[in-house]
Amino acid sequence: MREERVFIDVKVNAARSSGYYVRCTQLREAIEKIETLRECTVVGLVYDGANTIELLLDPPLGDDEE
Repeated sequence: MREERVFIDVKVNAARSSGYYVRCTQLREAIEKIETLRECTVVGLVYDGANTIELLLDPPLGDDEE
């Protein structure tokens, strides 16, 4: 995988590494798969408290206007 990428809540004034880690191989595999298949980059995550995380992509899916 490429270099480390950090996603933060833009409504928070400051953030720093907490040292609390959660293993999530399914998320890693999903990021690698979508970036390979769609030639895009995951630029963010949306977490609403449920068990599903939305991956924000650049370019977004369905962005065929180019």
